[in-house]
Amino acid sequence: MIPIYIPTRGRINKQTTWQSIGPEAREHAVLVCPQEEVQAHINNGRYCLNRGDIKGINNVRQFIVDHAVERGHDKVLILDDDLVFGRRAMPDAPNLRKTTQEEMHELWERMDRMLNSYVHVGLSPRQMNDKHFPHLFKEGMRQNAVHGIQPKVLHKENIRYDTMQLMEDYYVTLSLFSKGYPNYVIVDWTWDQRGASGAAGGCSSYRNAELQEQASLALAAAFPDHVKAVQKETKTGWDGMKTRWDVRVQWRKAAKDGDCI
Repeated sequence: MIPIYIPTRGRINKQTTWQSIGPEAREHAVLVCPQEEVQAHINNGRYCLNRGDIKGINNVRQFIVDHAVERGHDKVLILDDDLVFGRRAMPDAPNLRKTTQEEMHELWERMDRMLNSYVHVGLSPRQMNDKHFPHLFKEGMRQNAVHGIQPKVLHKENIRYDTMQLMEDYYVTLSLFSKGYPNYVIVDWTWDQRGASGAAGGCSSYRNAELQEQASLALAAAFPDHVKAVQKETKTGWDGMKTRWDVRVQWRKAAKDGDCI
């Protein structure tokens, strides 16, 4: 089964993704955590990869890519640590249902299979998923939270998550599009977060308004034809960021301009 990496920090007592991915996947999954959290996770029966004192999700994702290349992995999954999953309840309607532990291996096997043909493979968020019905997958879409990648291709193309301080996943997806690599995003399964954006732990420990502004402007500067930095007001923003900088991305145009679709 495909290796699964779950970056995590400050969430020893709440590992939602670890619990959601199913028993078979847990045998092939590792939490990528700081050195000081390793033993606590082991005590809770979880496999760990010690990332030492590396901080920042951008740097941690790059650490995973480098580790995967060193291990000779052709493909891996990188999952956020706060996810639950759903799938279409029936083939003739957009309704979703919760998945069971026992069926989760179907999703990971499908992503594994598609990574034979695509360099990056994603999964639809639950929010607004109904707009994708009746499709089973789409190309040229944004990827969040669930990332299937071929790490050796990222190395070959010198596409790095640590190029950006935030929105590093956007940067990698757009960079791959620009080099002609389409993505495959599964839309008949979904992910959803448990806990609001900015929940304790993870990147909420360092993300702030200044860093968000810098990252938004940097992404827009890197992809001026496809990204616009904007200021938004949010009802459920992070602390101190009810009004914050963000980006609007023309994902499909970026994929078309890269001859991906």
